[in-house]
Amino acid sequence: MNKLSELSNLFKLLSEPNRLKMVAELCKCSECNVGDLSKCCEIDLSVVSRHLSKLKEAGVVEASKQGKEVIYSLKAKNLAKILRKFADDIERSNCCK
Repeated sequence: MNKLSELSNLFKLLSEPNRLKMVAELCKCSECNVGDLSKCCEIDLSVVSRHLSKLKEAGVVEASKQGKEVIYSLKAKNLAKILRKFADDIERSNCCK
């Protein structure tokens, strides 16, 4: 997959309001379980799980097991690296001169 396709997929993923809200919540809390995210986003647990699955598949979040509970955290460095590279490309382009 090329850079633009990867970036396009990331923007599509983050354009969904509930997923973006979850990412914002993980930025604040550093880690949450499905129940925490369901409360903050005011959506059903099963919907949260589906969104988290997509975010995990895209490398935006990671999951770790703590006992019977799955804890999600933002892969902030990975996400920031992708977005920073895009911002750098924009600044280097002719349109910013």
